[in-house]
Amino acid sequence: MASKSEIRLTSKRSPEFGSDIRVNDVTYHVQTEDMGIKTCKIVTNIYLKGEIVHKRKSDYAHLTKLADFADRLTSLMEKQHKSAIDQFIAEKSERQKPKSDYFEEVQQLLRRGNGKSAMTSLRHALEKFPGDPFLLSYYGYLLAVIENKPKEGIKICEDALGKLKKSMPFGSEFFYPAFYLNLGRAYLKDDRKKEAVEAFQDGLKIDPENHDILWEIKKLGTRKKPPLTFLSRSNPINIYLGKLLNKPSKK
Repeated sequence: MASKSEIRLTSKRSPEFGSDIRVNDVTYHVQTEDMGIKTCKIVTNIYLKGEIVHKRKSDYAHLTKLADFADRLTSLMEKQHKSAIDQFIAEKSERQKPKSDYFEEVQQLLRRGNGKSAMTSLRHALEKFPGDPFLLSYYGYLLAVIENKPKEGIKICEDALGKLKKSMPFGSEFFYPAFYLNLGRAYLKDDRKKEAVEAFQDGLKIDPENHDILWEIKKLGTRKKPPLTFLSRSNPINIYLGKLLNKPSKK
């Protein structure tokens, strides 16, 4: 919550307005000053621990020839001071957009084929949720495919998958197929077909009916599933059955 601010005139000779405000339990100092008749500028700075975090400027050259210039200048400074505070509080108090909204936005943009806008949305999301494995996985995939930086994208996808495995929140297995899908697509951009297939197959172990992964595999022309899906493809039984099933029939 933002507390009400008190505006005080700190100098009669050269008008200055100073206020302390609290936004989300953080104290900021707001200072509005006249920079002098040579520049005809009013500057409002908002400070956090001595550093400027917000600035606003305005020009008052149009007031200098008026008979009541001094009063007009003081009034203009006060209005700017209050307006700068209101704007800053509104921006800081704005409800934070949840991760789910960003993800839905990215998904919609991708479905429309607008990868660049999806990338922009992901960058905004990562500014608010840095290190989130889910967002990073999609960011890595798009970095590889949209911005043609496959090696960097693969590294990010791999790191995102590693973060998810380490944290292992309840129900995280549900997200694994998407992580493997993104990683596989990044591998493909780097012409690493073998690694891509392995990533897709890892995703299918968790969700055998994942349409996106199955589509990627279909595009690759990957081999059919082994006869006994509960055994590995390299299992001798699957190898034997595969030979029998694929053996050409005699006429």
